[in-house]
Amino acid sequence: MYANNQGSGEFARRPAHNAKSSRKKISPAIQWILSIVLMGLIFAIYFVLCLIFTRFNLFDLTAGAKWILLIVLAALALALTVLLALYADWKRPVIALLVCLTLYIPANFSNLGKIPYLRTLWIQTAYSTMRHQGLMHLFLPWVTEPECQKVEDAKSAQVGVNTTIDYDHDAKDFFLAPETNQEIIQQIEQEDPGFSDLTPEQKSFYALFHELDRESTEAYLAEHPAALEDGYDNILINHSALGDKGTSIRTKFGEKVLAIDAANGILIVEIEANDRRSGTTSRAVLAVAKDASRLSLCPATTLPAYGQIVDKIARNNGGVLAMTGSGFIDEGGVGNGGQIAGFAMCSGTTYGNHYGYGYKRIELHENNWFYIADAYTNSGTGTTDAMEFQPSLFVDGIRQDIGAWYEVNPRACIGQSKYGEILMLCVEGRRAGSPGCSLETCSDILAQHHAETAMNCDGGTTAILWFRGNILIRCSNPAIPQGRYLPNAWVYTGK
Repeated sequence: MYANNQGSGEFARRPAHNAKSSRKKISPAIQWILSIVLMGLIFAIYFVLCLIFTRFNLFDLTAGAKWILLIVLAALALALTVLLALYADWKRPVIALLVCLTLYIPANFSNLGKIPYLRTLWIQTAYSTMRHQGLMHLFLPWVTEPECQKVEDAKSAQVGVNTTIDYDHDAKDFFLAPETNQEIIQQIEQEDPGFSDLTPEQKSFYALFHELDRESTEAYLAEHPAALEDGYDNILINHSALGDKGTSIRTKFGEKVLAIDAANGILIVEIEANDRRSGTTSRAVLAVAKDASRLSLCPATTLPAYGQIVDKIARNNGGVLAMTGSGFIDEGGVGNGGQIAGFAMCSGTTYGNHYGYGYKRIELHENNWFYIADAYTNSGTGTTDAMEFQPSLFVDGIRQDIGAWYEVNPRACIGQSKYGEILMLCVEGRRAGSPGCSLETCSDILAQHHAETAMNCDGGTTAILWFRGNILIRCSNPAIPQGRYLPNAWVYTGK
Protein backbone atom coordinates (compact mmCIF):
# COMPACT_ATOMS: atom_id res chain seq x y z
CA MET A 1 0.00 0.00 0.00
CA TYR A 2 2.72 2.43 0.83
CA ALA A 3 4.64 1.51 -2.34
CA ASN A 4 1.76 2.70 -4.54
CA ASN A 5 1.88 6.20 -2.99
CA GLN A 6 5.63 6.80 -3.28
CA GLY A 7 5.44 8.39 -6.71
CA SER A 8 2.60 10.84 -6.04
CA GLY A 9 1.27 13.31 -3.53
CA GLU A 10 2.79 16.01 -1.30
CA PHE A 11 5.14 13.60 0.43
CA ALA A 12 6.57 12.44 -2.90
CA ARG A 13 7.30 16.05 -4.01
CA ARG A 14 9.33 16.85 -0.84
CA PRO A 15 13.07 16.19 -1.40
CA ALA A 16 14.83 13.70 0.77
CA HIS A 17 16.57 15.24 3.78
CA ASN A 18 20.31 15.96 3.23
CA ALA A 19 22.17 17.36 6.21
CA LYS A 20 25.00 18.67 4.01
CA SER A 21 22.73 20.55 1.59
CA SER A 22 20.50 21.90 4.37
CA ARG A 23 23.32 23.84 5.98
CA LYS A 24 23.15 27.56 5.39
CA LYS A 25 25.64 28.68 2.80
CA ILE A 26 28.20 31.27 3.85
CA SER A 27 29.00 33.97 1.31
CA PRO A 28 32.51 33.94 -0.23
CA ALA A 29 33.31 37.36 1.30
CA ILE A 30 32.50 36.13 4.80
CA GLN A 31 34.55 32.99 4.18
CA TRP A 32 37.60 35.06 3.26
CA ILE A 33 37.17 37.24 6.34
CA LEU A 34 36.91 34.18 8.56
CA SER A 35 39.95 32.72 6.81
CA ILE A 36 42.04 35.77 7.63
CA VAL A 37 40.85 35.79 11.24
CA LEU A 38 41.66 32.10 11.68
CA MET A 39 45.07 32.45 10.06
CA GLY A 40 45.78 35.40 12.32
CA LEU A 41 44.75 33.35 15.36
CA ILE A 42 47.10 30.50 14.48
CA PHE A 43 50.07 32.79 13.92
CA ALA A 44 49.22 34.87 16.98
CA ILE A 45 49.52 31.75 19.12
CA TYR A 46 52.76 30.91 17.41
CA PHE A 47 54.19 34.42 17.86
CA VAL A 48 53.23 34.47 21.53
CA LEU A 49 55.17 31.27 22.00
CA CYS A 50 58.11 32.79 20.13
CA LEU A 51 57.91 35.88 22.31
CA ILE A 52 57.91 33.82 25.48
CA PHE A 53 60.91 31.80 24.33
CA THR A 54 62.77 34.97 23.32
CA ARG A 55 61.83 36.89 26.46
CA PHE A 56 63.25 34.21 28.73
CA ASN A 57 66.22 33.39 26.49
CA LEU A 58 64.93 29.87 25.89
CA PHE A 59 66.38 29.95 22.39
CA ASP A 60 69.81 29.80 24.01
CA LEU A 61 69.04 26.55 25.82
CA THR A 62 68.54 24.17 22.93
CA ALA A 63 67.86 24.12 19.23
CA GLY A 64 65.04 21.66 19.99
CA ALA A 65 63.00 24.53 21.44
CA LYS A 66 62.79 26.08 18.01
CA TRP A 67 61.53 22.85 16.50
CA ILE A 68 58.92 22.55 19.25
CA LEU A 69 57.46 25.87 18.15
CA LEU A 70 57.44 24.81 14.54
CA ILE A 71 55.69 21.52 15.42
CA VAL A 72 53.08 23.47 17.41
CA LEU A 73 52.45 25.68 14.42
CA ALA A 74 52.23 22.70 12.05
CA ALA A 75 49.88 20.85 14.41
CA LEU A 76 47.54 23.82 14.66
CA ALA A 77 47.61 24.27 10.91
CA LEU A 78 46.91 20.58 10.28
CA ALA A 79 44.04 20.49 12.78
CA LEU A 80 42.41 23.52 11.20
CA THR A 81 42.94 22.13 7.71
CA VAL A 82 41.19 18.88 8.62
CA LEU A 83 38.37 20.75 10.29
CA LEU A 84 37.77 23.00 7.33
CA ALA A 85 38.10 20.16 4.83
CA LEU A 86 35.03 18.48 6.38
CA TYR A 87 32.84 21.25 5.08
CA ALA A 88 32.40 21.94 1.37
CA ASP A 89 31.88 25.65 2.00
CA TRP A 90 35.39 26.04 3.46
CA LYS A 91 37.60 25.55 0.43
CA ARG A 92 38.80 29.15 0.54
CA PRO A 93 40.08 28.97 4.13
CA VAL A 94 41.92 25.77 3.33
CA ILE A 95 43.57 27.41 0.32
CA ALA A 96 44.45 30.48 2.38
CA LEU A 97 46.02 28.32 5.07
CA LEU A 98 48.07 26.30 2.61
CA VAL A 99 49.27 29.45 0.84
CA CYS A 100 50.23 30.98 4.17
CA LEU A 101 52.24 27.94 5.21
CA THR A 102 53.75 27.59 1.73
CA LEU A 103 55.13 31.12 2.02
CA TYR A 104 56.11 31.11 5.66
CA ILE A 105 58.00 27.85 6.06
CA PRO A 106 60.33 28.43 3.07
CA ALA A 107 60.92 31.96 4.34
CA ASN A 108 62.44 30.42 7.45
CA PHE A 109 64.26 27.43 6.03
CA SER A 110 64.65 27.50 2.25
CA ASN A 111 67.97 28.24 0.56
CA LEU A 112 66.49 28.43 -2.93
CA GLY A 113 67.14 31.40 -5.21
CA LYS A 114 67.24 34.77 -3.49
CA ILE A 115 65.23 33.65 -0.45
CA PRO A 116 68.32 33.53 1.84
CA TYR A 117 69.41 36.96 0.62
CA LEU A 118 65.98 38.55 1.13
CA ARG A 119 65.63 36.88 4.53
CA THR A 120 68.95 38.15 5.84
CA LEU A 121 68.34 41.52 4.18
CA TRP A 122 65.27 42.10 6.34
CA ILE A 123 67.03 40.90 9.45
CA GLN A 124 70.05 43.14 8.92
CA THR A 125 67.88 46.12 8.04
CA ALA A 126 65.97 45.71 11.29
CA TYR A 127 69.23 45.24 13.16
CA SER A 128 71.02 48.24 11.67
CA THR A 129 68.09 50.66 11.88
CA MET A 130 67.19 49.54 15.41
CA ARG A 131 63.56 49.23 14.34
CA HIS A 132 61.15 46.34 13.77
CA GLN A 133 63.41 44.01 15.75
CA GLY A 134 60.42 42.52 17.55
CA LEU A 135 58.86 41.50 14.24
CA MET A 136 62.20 40.19 13.09
CA HIS A 137 62.49 37.87 16.07
CA LEU A 138 58.87 36.74 15.81
CA PHE A 139 58.65 36.08 12.09
CA LEU A 140 62.13 34.64 11.57
CA PRO A 141 63.33 33.35 14.93
CA TRP A 142 65.26 30.47 13.37
CA VAL A 143 67.67 32.60 11.38
CA THR A 144 67.65 35.88 13.29
CA GLU A 145 70.13 34.89 15.97
CA PRO A 146 72.85 33.67 13.56
CA GLU A 147 72.54 36.77 11.38
CA CYS A 148 72.67 39.11 14.36
CA GLN A 149 75.73 37.24 15.56
CA LYS A 150 77.45 37.87 12.22
CA VAL A 151 77.04 41.62 12.72
CA GLU A 152 78.32 41.39 16.29
CA ASP A 153 81.33 39.40 15.09
CA ALA A 154 82.03 41.99 12.40
CA LYS A 155 81.86 44.77 14.98
CA SER A 156 84.20 42.89 17.30
CA ALA A 157 86.66 42.38 14.44
CA GLN A 158 87.04 46.16 14.15
CA VAL A 159 87.93 46.64 17.81
CA GLY A 160 91.51 47.85 18.05
CA VAL A 161 91.77 48.63 14.32
CA ASN A 162 92.45 52.35 14.60
CA THR A 163 94.49 55.08 12.91
CA THR A 164 98.21 54.65 13.51
CA ILE A 165 99.59 57.07 10.89
CA ASP A 166 100.87 60.37 12.27
CA TYR A 167 99.70 63.07 9.86
CA ASP A 168 102.40 65.65 10.54
CA HIS A 169 101.19 68.21 7.99
CA ASP A 170 98.08 70.34 7.62
CA ALA A 171 95.43 68.88 5.30
CA LYS A 172 94.74 72.44 4.13
CA ASP A 173 98.07 72.43 2.23
CA PHE A 174 96.62 70.61 -0.75
CA PHE A 175 93.91 73.24 -1.22
CA LEU A 176 96.38 76.11 -0.98
CA ALA A 177 98.90 74.74 -3.50
CA PRO A 178 97.65 71.63 -5.32
CA GLU A 179 100.15 72.17 -8.15
CA THR A 180 103.00 71.36 -5.76
CA ASN A 181 101.75 67.81 -5.20
CA GLN A 182 104.07 65.85 -7.45
CA GLU A 183 101.99 62.66 -7.29
CA ILE A 184 98.99 64.51 -8.68
CA ILE A 185 100.98 66.33 -11.35
CA GLN A 186 102.73 63.19 -12.59
CA GLN A 187 99.44 61.32 -12.81
CA ILE A 188 97.78 64.15 -14.75
CA GLU A 189 100.72 64.47 -17.15
CA GLN A 190 100.58 60.74 -17.90
CA GLU A 191 96.85 60.90 -18.61
CA ASP A 192 96.87 64.30 -20.35
CA PRO A 193 100.03 65.17 -22.35
CA GLY A 194 98.62 68.65 -23.09
CA PHE A 195 98.61 69.57 -19.41
CA SER A 196 102.16 70.98 -19.56
CA ASP A 197 101.04 73.61 -22.10
CA LEU A 198 98.32 75.07 -19.88
CA THR A 199 98.52 78.42 -18.12
CA PRO A 200 99.54 78.44 -14.42
CA GLU A 201 95.92 79.25 -13.50
CA GLN A 202 94.64 76.27 -15.47
CA LYS A 203 97.28 73.97 -14.03
CA SER A 204 96.30 74.97 -10.51
CA PHE A 205 92.60 74.40 -11.30
CA TYR A 206 93.10 70.95 -12.85
CA ALA A 207 95.50 69.93 -10.10
CA LEU A 208 92.93 70.91 -7.47
CA PHE A 209 90.10 69.19 -9.33
CA HIS A 210 92.27 66.31 -10.50
CA GLU A 211 89.17 64.12 -10.92
CA LEU A 212 87.89 66.17 -13.87
CA ASP A 213 88.08 65.07 -17.47
CA ARG A 214 89.67 68.16 -19.07
CA GLU A 215 88.16 67.65 -22.53
CA SER A 216 84.53 67.62 -21.31
CA THR A 217 85.26 70.48 -18.87
CA GLU A 218 86.75 72.73 -21.55
CA ALA A 219 83.89 71.90 -23.92
CA TYR A 220 81.37 72.96 -21.27
CA LEU A 221 83.27 76.19 -20.52
CA ALA A 222 83.37 76.99 -24.24
CA GLU A 223 79.58 76.61 -24.39
CA HIS A 224 79.10 78.62 -21.17
CA PRO A 225 81.70 81.43 -21.26
CA ALA A 226 80.01 83.25 -18.37
CA ALA A 227 81.37 80.57 -16.03
CA LEU A 228 84.91 81.84 -16.80
CA GLU A 229 84.27 85.56 -16.42
CA ASP A 230 86.14 85.67 -13.10
CA GLY A 231 88.82 83.16 -14.07
CA TYR A 232 89.39 79.50 -13.24
CA ASP A 233 89.90 80.28 -9.55
CA ASN A 234 86.31 81.50 -9.25
CA ILE A 235 84.38 79.10 -11.46
CA LEU A 236 80.92 78.49 -10.02
CA ILE A 237 78.78 75.92 -11.81
CA ASN A 238 75.81 74.60 -9.90
CA HIS A 239 73.26 72.21 -11.37
CA SER A 240 72.98 70.03 -8.26
CA ALA A 241 69.41 70.71 -7.14
CA LEU A 242 66.90 67.87 -7.32
CA GLY A 243 65.23 67.95 -10.71
CA ASP A 244 68.27 69.53 -12.37
CA LYS A 245 69.92 67.33 -14.97
CA GLY A 246 73.49 68.25 -14.06
CA THR A 247 76.17 69.17 -16.59
CA SER A 248 77.91 67.58 -19.56
CA ILE A 249 81.17 67.57 -17.58
CA ARG A 250 82.44 64.15 -16.56
CA THR A 251 85.11 62.95 -14.20
CA LYS A 252 87.86 60.56 -15.30
CA PHE A 253 85.70 57.81 -13.76
CA GLY A 254 82.70 58.70 -15.95
CA GLU A 255 80.74 60.35 -13.13
CA LYS A 256 78.37 63.21 -13.99
CA VAL A 257 79.48 66.54 -12.52
CA LEU A 258 76.66 68.43 -10.80
CA ALA A 259 78.59 71.36 -9.37
CA ILE A 260 82.04 73.00 -9.28
CA ASP A 261 82.70 75.73 -6.71
CA ALA A 262 86.36 76.62 -7.29
CA ALA A 263 86.57 79.40 -4.70
CA ASN A 264 85.45 77.00 -1.97
CA GLY A 265 87.14 73.93 -3.43
CA ILE A 266 83.96 71.87 -3.87
CA LEU A 267 83.22 69.26 -6.52
CA ILE A 268 79.88 67.42 -6.54
CA VAL A 269 79.24 64.39 -8.73
CA GLU A 270 76.37 62.00 -9.36
CA ILE A 271 77.21 58.29 -9.33
CA GLU A 272 75.38 55.10 -10.25
CA ALA A 273 75.82 52.92 -7.19
CA ASN A 274 75.81 49.38 -8.57
CA ASP A 275 75.30 46.89 -5.77
CA ARG A 276 76.90 43.56 -6.65
CA ARG A 277 75.01 41.36 -4.18
CA SER A 278 71.50 42.57 -4.95
CA GLY A 279 72.09 43.43 -8.60
CA THR A 280 70.40 46.81 -8.10
CA THR A 281 71.45 50.32 -9.10
CA SER A 282 70.79 53.42 -7.03
CA ARG A 283 71.52 57.12 -7.26
CA ALA A 284 74.44 58.38 -5.19
CA VAL A 285 75.88 61.87 -4.78
CA LEU A 286 79.46 62.47 -3.68
CA ALA A 287 80.76 65.85 -2.55
CA VAL A 288 84.55 66.33 -2.53
CA ALA A 289 85.56 69.33 -0.40
CA LYS A 290 89.21 70.26 -0.86
CA ASP A 291 89.87 72.40 2.25
CA ALA A 292 89.49 70.25 5.37
CA SER A 293 90.08 73.26 7.65
CA ARG A 294 86.56 74.48 6.83
CA LEU A 295 84.84 71.38 8.20
CA SER A 296 83.33 71.03 11.65
CA LEU A 297 80.52 69.14 13.38
CA CYS A 298 77.91 71.77 14.25
CA PRO A 299 75.13 71.19 16.81
CA ALA A 300 71.49 72.14 16.52
CA THR A 301 70.83 75.26 18.61
CA THR A 302 67.70 73.66 20.04
CA LEU A 303 69.36 70.73 21.87
CA PRO A 304 68.39 68.85 23.96
CA ALA A 305 64.72 69.62 23.33
CA TYR A 306 64.84 68.68 19.65
CA GLY A 307 67.09 68.82 16.62
CA GLN A 308 67.02 70.88 13.44
CA ILE A 309 66.99 70.09 9.73
CA VAL A 310 70.34 70.18 7.97
CA ASP A 311 69.43 73.38 6.10
CA LYS A 312 68.94 75.26 9.38
CA ILE A 313 72.15 73.94 10.96
CA ALA A 314 74.19 74.78 7.85
CA ARG A 315 72.83 78.32 7.51
CA ASN A 316 73.37 78.99 11.23
CA ASN A 317 77.05 78.19 10.77
CA GLY A 318 77.86 79.83 7.43
CA GLY A 319 77.89 76.54 5.58
CA VAL A 320 77.87 76.00 1.83
CA LEU A 321 77.95 72.19 2.12
CA ALA A 322 76.57 69.92 4.85
CA MET A 323 75.53 66.34 5.56
CA THR A 324 74.24 63.95 8.22
CA GLY A 325 76.12 63.91 11.52
CA SER A 326 75.51 61.86 14.67
CA GLY A 327 72.74 59.35 15.10
CA PHE A 328 70.03 60.00 17.66
CA ILE A 329 67.65 58.12 19.92
CA ASP A 330 64.76 57.14 17.68
CA GLU A 331 62.43 54.80 19.54
CA GLY A 332 59.52 53.84 17.34
CA GLY A 333 60.92 55.88 14.47
CA VAL A 334 59.53 59.12 15.92
CA GLY A 335 62.66 60.63 17.47
CA ASN A 336 63.00 64.41 17.17
CA GLY A 337 66.79 64.53 16.99
CA GLY A 338 67.19 65.98 20.46
CA GLN A 339 68.99 63.06 22.10
CA ILE A 340 72.38 62.21 20.57
CA ALA A 341 73.22 58.52 20.30
CA GLY A 342 76.79 57.98 21.38
CA PHE A 343 79.42 60.64 22.00
CA ALA A 344 79.93 63.79 19.95
CA MET A 345 82.29 66.74 20.07
CA CYS A 346 81.47 70.01 18.31
CA SER A 347 84.34 72.52 18.22
CA GLY A 348 85.56 71.20 21.57
CA THR A 349 82.15 71.00 23.29
CA THR A 350 81.10 67.46 24.20
CA TYR A 351 77.65 65.86 24.02
CA GLY A 352 76.19 62.47 24.91
CA ASN A 353 77.95 59.37 26.21
CA HIS A 354 80.35 56.98 24.53
CA TYR A 355 78.98 54.00 22.65
CA GLY A 356 80.05 50.60 23.88
CA TYR A 357 82.25 47.83 22.56
CA GLY A 358 82.37 47.43 18.80
CA TYR A 359 81.41 50.97 17.84
CA LYS A 360 83.87 53.40 16.27
CA ARG A 361 84.58 57.12 16.52
CA ILE A 362 85.78 59.41 13.74
CA GLU A 363 87.75 62.36 15.06
CA LEU A 364 88.75 65.55 13.29
CA HIS A 365 92.03 66.87 14.74
CA GLU A 366 93.65 70.28 14.79
CA ASN A 367 95.79 69.33 11.79
CA ASN A 368 92.56 68.90 9.80
CA TRP A 369 92.89 65.12 9.41
CA PHE A 370 90.37 62.46 10.32
CA TYR A 371 91.34 59.68 12.73
CA ILE A 372 89.49 56.46 13.63
CA ALA A 373 89.31 55.21 17.25
CA ASP A 374 87.25 52.79 19.34
CA ALA A 375 84.14 54.45 20.74
CA TYR A 376 84.71 53.23 24.29
CA THR A 377 88.08 55.03 24.50
CA ASN A 378 88.72 58.70 25.28
CA SER A 379 89.15 61.20 22.45
CA GLY A 380 92.64 61.64 21.06
CA THR A 381 94.84 64.64 21.74
CA GLY A 382 94.04 67.56 19.48
CA THR A 383 90.48 66.44 18.69
CA THR A 384 88.17 69.32 17.79
CA ASP A 385 85.15 67.46 16.40
CA ALA A 386 84.00 63.85 16.65
CA MET A 387 81.04 61.51 16.28
CA GLU A 388 80.44 57.81 16.90
CA PHE A 389 78.73 55.14 14.83
CA GLN A 390 79.75 51.95 13.03
CA PRO A 391 81.41 50.48 11.13
CA SER A 392 84.63 52.13 9.93
CA LEU A 393 85.20 51.75 6.19
CA PHE A 394 88.84 52.83 5.75
CA VAL A 395 91.63 53.04 8.31
CA ASP A 396 95.14 54.16 7.30
CA GLY A 397 94.10 53.78 3.68
CA ILE A 398 93.19 50.12 4.21
CA ARG A 399 89.71 49.00 3.30
CA GLN A 400 87.99 47.34 6.24
CA ASP A 401 86.06 44.07 6.19
CA ILE A 402 82.40 45.12 6.31
CA GLY A 403 80.77 42.09 4.70
CA ALA A 404 78.14 41.83 7.43
CA TRP A 405 76.57 45.14 6.40
CA TYR A 406 75.37 44.14 2.94
CA GLU A 407 71.71 45.09 3.27
CA VAL A 408 70.35 47.54 0.68
CA ASN A 409 69.58 50.83 2.41
CA PRO A 410 69.90 54.60 2.08
CA ARG A 411 73.47 55.47 3.09
CA ALA A 412 75.54 58.33 4.44
CA CYS A 413 79.34 58.10 4.80
CA ILE A 414 82.04 60.64 5.57
CA GLY A 415 85.78 60.33 5.07
CA GLN A 416 88.97 61.85 3.75
CA SER A 417 91.17 61.12 0.77
CA LYS A 418 94.93 60.61 0.90
CA TYR A 419 95.26 64.22 -0.33
CA GLY A 420 93.30 65.55 2.66
CA GLU A 421 90.03 66.14 0.78
CA ILE A 422 86.77 65.64 2.67
CA LEU A 423 84.51 63.00 1.09
CA MET A 424 80.76 63.20 1.75
CA LEU A 425 78.75 60.38 0.21
CA CYS A 426 74.98 59.86 0.32
CA VAL A 427 72.97 57.17 -1.48
CA GLU A 428 69.24 57.41 -2.10
CA GLY A 429 67.26 54.41 -0.94
CA ARG A 430 63.81 52.90 -0.40
CA ARG A 431 62.68 54.75 -3.52
CA ALA A 432 61.38 53.53 -6.87
CA GLY A 433 64.44 53.01 -9.06
CA SER A 434 66.83 53.62 -6.17
CA PRO A 435 66.54 51.01 -3.40
CA GLY A 436 69.88 51.89 -1.80
CA CYS A 437 73.08 49.90 -1.52
CA SER A 438 75.36 47.97 0.81
CA LEU A 439 78.33 49.48 2.62
CA GLU A 440 80.46 47.36 0.33
CA THR A 441 79.25 49.49 -2.57
CA CYS A 442 79.93 52.70 -0.62
CA SER A 443 83.48 51.48 -0.05
CA ASP A 444 83.87 50.88 -3.80
CA ILE A 445 82.98 54.51 -4.50
CA LEU A 446 85.21 55.91 -1.76
CA ALA A 447 88.12 53.71 -2.84
CA GLN A 448 87.91 55.17 -6.34
CA HIS A 449 88.39 58.59 -4.76
CA HIS A 450 91.49 57.49 -2.81
CA ALA A 451 89.86 57.22 0.63
CA GLU A 452 92.35 57.24 3.49
CA THR A 453 89.87 57.34 6.36
CA ALA A 454 86.10 56.84 6.28
CA MET A 455 83.20 55.78 8.46
CA ASN A 456 79.56 54.93 8.01
CA CYS A 457 77.11 57.48 9.43
CA ASP A 458 73.46 57.16 10.39
CA GLY A 459 71.58 56.27 7.18
CA GLY A 460 67.95 55.49 6.40
CA THR A 461 65.68 58.52 6.48
CA THR A 462 68.48 60.45 8.22
CA ALA A 463 70.83 60.32 5.21
CA ILE A 464 70.92 63.82 3.72
CA LEU A 465 73.29 66.00 1.66
CA TRP A 466 72.90 69.79 1.24
CA PHE A 467 74.65 72.37 -0.96
CA ARG A 468 73.97 76.11 -1.25
CA GLY A 469 70.39 75.87 -0.01
CA ASN A 470 69.38 72.76 -1.92
CA ILE A 471 68.90 69.15 -0.84
CA LEU A 472 70.85 66.94 -3.24
CA ILE A 473 69.25 63.54 -2.60
CA ARG A 474 65.66 62.45 -2.16
CA CYS A 475 64.89 61.48 1.42
CA SER A 476 63.62 57.91 1.75
CA ASN A 477 60.47 59.36 3.33
CA PRO A 478 58.73 61.52 0.68
CA ALA A 479 56.73 63.26 3.41
CA ILE A 480 59.88 65.01 4.69
CA PRO A 481 61.88 66.08 1.61
CA GLN A 482 63.98 68.43 3.75
CA GLY A 483 65.16 65.49 5.86
CA ARG A 484 64.74 64.63 9.52
CA TYR A 485 65.56 66.71 12.57
CA LEU A 486 69.23 66.09 13.42
CA PRO A 487 71.22 66.72 16.60
CA ASN A 488 74.17 67.95 14.53
CA ALA A 489 75.57 68.01 11.01
CA TRP A 490 78.96 68.07 9.33
CA VAL A 491 79.20 71.62 7.95
CA TYR A 492 81.74 72.94 5.44
CA THR A 493 81.92 76.74 5.51
CA GLY A 494 82.40 78.94 2.49
CA LYS A 495 83.53 82.37 1.43
